[in-house]
Amino acid sequence: MRLPRSLHWRIALAYTALIFVTMGVVSIYLVGFVRNTYIANLQAALLQQARLVSETTAPYLTSAASSDAAGVDLQALTARLGASVGARATLIGADGAVIADSVQSPAQTPSQLIRPEVRSALDGSAAYAVYDAAAPNAAGPVSMIHAAAPIVSDGVVVGVARVSAPAAQVQPNINRLVAAIALSALIVTMLSVGIGYILFRRTSRSVRDVADGARRLSHGDLEHRVAPTASDETQELAEAFNTMANTIRRMLRDMSDESGKLTAMLNTMDDGVVVIEADGVITLMNSAAELLLDIGAMDAVGARLVEVLRDHEIQQTASLALSSGRIQQAEVEILPQRRFLKAIATPLSGAGGAGSAGILLTLHDLSGVRQVETTLREFVTNVSHELRSPLASVKAMVETLQEGALEHPSTARNFLDRINRDVDRMNDMVEDLLELSRLESGREQISLAPLDLSALVAEVVAEYADRAPGVNVRAQLPAAAALALGESAKLRQALINLLENALKNTPTGIITVSVDGGDSHCRVRVSDSGVGIPREHLPHVFERFYKVDRARRDGGSGLGLAIVRHIIQMHGGEVSVESEEGAGSVFTFSVPRIS
Repeated sequence: MRLPRSLHWRIALAYTALIFVTMGVVSIYLVGFVRNTYIANLQAALLQQARLVSETTAPYLTSAASSDAAGVDLQALTARLGASVGARATLIGADGAVIADSVQSPAQTPSQLIRPEVRSALDGSAAYAVYDAAAPNAAGPVSMIHAAAPIVSDGVVVGVARVSAPAAQVQPNINRLVAAIALSALIVTMLSVGIGYILFRRTSRSVRDVADGARRLSHGDLEHRVAPTASDETQELAEAFNTMANTIRRMLRDMSDESGKLTAMLNTMDDGVVVIEADGVITLMNSAAELLLDIGAMDAVGARLVEVLRDHEIQQTASLALSSGRIQQAEVEILPQRRFLKAIATPLSGAGGAGSAGILLTLHDLSGVRQVETTLREFVTNVSHELRSPLASVKAMVETLQEGALEHPSTARNFLDRINRDVDRMNDMVEDLLELSRLESGREQISLAPLDLSALVAEVVAEYADRAPGVNVRAQLPAAAALALGESAKLRQALINLLENALKNTPTGIITVSVDGGDSHCRVRVSDSGVGIPREHLPHVFERFYKVDRARRDGGSGLGLAIVRHIIQMHGGEVSVESEEGAGSVFTFSVPRIS
């Protein structure tokens, strides 16, 4: 049989079993005690009656009496005495023979000398005994209680008076008492069980409340509290639970705050962070890692690294760190994005410092560094090339002048003009470098003021209208003034740089500068019908030192468009390019409009 799971039922059943066992033992003891008491009382009553019979019959039992006469008289007397005491009365002689009996004829009764109570009485001591004996109207031997008292005459025991009664005589009284005891025990048991159940249910209510609170707490209800229902140990249990719930809520709130800070920190990091368990399953990936590896966190978290990333070098780095327990580093190139990454795999210690619990994979993007290094190399090459030619030319012309060309005024004047142009060219390059340095460092300040972009564009286009033969530079201006907020000199410089870039890439054709009033920003577009820019170069044209290969012939330093970008950004605008190789380019910049 399976016990109920409820605590109060378990306690109630145990308590009920204890009550039943206790009451059963007590009842058995009481029944035995009462039965023995009734029998002892019966024995005492029979012994008193035996003494009464002894005293009554003593005068008739004398040694001088005639036995025949005494027998008739004694038989009748014994019958009357037996009837008066309600028991069997027997007179026994000193020799053990039955002299008279209230139930049957003495002749039918054997000698009683073997009976222990008779022997004790003949010795002068009253006694009683219990044993089975034949009884009239009984199918067999019946348990009888015998009480015997000596019959004394002149100080001599002349016989024994015995009174007998069946032990079953007390059974009705015992049965009634047993019934009363059983009924009392049942009432006491039922009351005890009922009261105990009520008390246990009340006591276990707090335990059930705490259990229910624990379940609600495990399901996320951190605001649930247990109200004490009794002023006992269960109240301490409820208070301990409420204290625990407050502690857990505080700890989870602190952990949530820390987790939020950690998540915000990880998502704002430029470096990618990936946490990998010992079995290779990804458990965390920040936004930078998603971008660098071109993998979505929703698809990656919960999957194995080898399933979502096909880069062998990163997988090998992580495996080596996990197996060796030491930090591993590698520089890899991710295709097809062509990103250069530095991967650092750091083993994470398990609980207690035993074994490795996983890998912390940190990814640092080296693409920008590599690009800068490449651009710097190209810039140094460009600048060296651009400076070498004018310097060599200047040196050659100076040497020629020193060797005697000064004596020829026309030749000397021509050489000096060429030297002056080369120096101006080198000076312009240095000025561009200084200008870009000031813009990038933030030391350059601009003074914003209202201006008409249409007038500025018209003025610049007029200056460049006849700069290049075969190229038609024209302006498309709106009917209304395009009022913007900016610094005229800086915007003029940006527009000139765009026009010069268009002239370099347009041997023949049309360059159109248009102005759009727009909604919140005024936009200026410089479009040309030149050679265009290859698609792979478009993301880099505004980077400093960057030059498209086709433009290297024209002696540019690759700084003009970078200067344009910084100027426009200082005005709070944006600059962009659209181009197709062989179909020309469109450069657009915007500045805030004055409404």
